[in-house]
Amino acid sequence: MTRLLTLVVLGLAFVSTLADAGSQRIHVTAKIVETTFIGDPENPKIGDQFINRVVMFDEQDNEVGTGVGICTFFSVPPQDTLLQCLITSVFDNRGQIMFGSVVPPPTIGAEGHFGILGGTGEFRTARGEVTIVVLTPDTQDATFNIE
Repeated sequence: MTRLLTLVVLGLAFVSTLADAGSQRIHVTAKIVETTFIGDPENPKIGDQFINRVVMFDEQDNEVGTGVGICTFFSVPPQDTLLQCLITSVFDNRGQIMFGSVVPPPTIGAEGHFGILGGTGEFRTARGEVTIVVLTPDTQDATFNIE
């Protein structure tokens, strides 16, 4: 019985180690380099969109990739203004991560939480969450918590 218990404990420890080894955190700063708005930005209607193209930098300010976000207005006043966003981050020579969420329009200091939908390359089995914080109108902080 002692041997069986030891094997079970060792097996659980091994699985736990593999789970931790599979976790990854990536932190980048995204700088918006191009924006297009489809519709009237002063009076958005359901279906209006904005599209942002970004360049991503690591903590040493090295360029590590690019990305694009497409957000569609689906709720406007008199209800709360909300957008559905689909975003793809392309990490140089590593692959892509796709993520999405429903968020209010971005304002400085706002924090959004996005679910990872999948990926390619190194990230082909990616699951987890991305947190984006709006720092300035043209700069966002993004943390990818990948499982």
